Amino acid sequence: MMLSRRHWLLSALSLVTLSGCGYQLRGVSNTSERALPYRIYLVSDGADGELVSQTRRALQSFGAQLVAERKQADLIVTLGATKQESVISAIGSFGEISARLFVMTQALRVTKVGVEDPLIDTLVRRSREVDQSLATRLGGLGAERPLAITRESVEVMQDIKARVVDSIVRLLQGLVPLGSL
Repeated sequence: MMLSRRHWLLSALSLVTLSGCGYQLRGVSNTSERALPYRIYLVSDGADGELVSQTRRALQSFGAQLVAERKQADLIVTLGATKQESVISAIGSFGEISARLFVMTQALRVTKVGVEDPLIDTLVRRSREVDQSLATRLGGLGAERPLAITRESVEVMQDIKARVVDSIVRLLQGLVPLGSL
């Protein structure tokens, strides 16, 4: 009986400590902290079309209002050129490609309407390494292997796009309130 009471007290103390430092459980969110209370004019300057669509949906889901004209906006978000590449990162003992590194780089510029200097001017870069020997095991040998690798490559790039969009939203969430600029 004493042991279970001690465990209960330790658990309660750890929960109080974690909640006091700002820790949140997964799935629990305070949307007012994460909201984007901006009117945004989104510009695509060479960005991947699917990435632009995903960014548009993500911004709207966080409360940003996307406007059709620059003069209606608080912020201008410019998605520059998207660069996607795949690099061999490991070669097997028989000279076959055993792993690839997939990299996506997205240019991002955020400016406040009426201000020349950008608030954010950066390259968002995300990557993921994939063991392609797994594609050999799943897809078999011969003609099926390139198809399995291609299918896996497409899935990896979709994952990287989602991570790039997440990074863009987080950068916008980290902006100082526009009234103080």
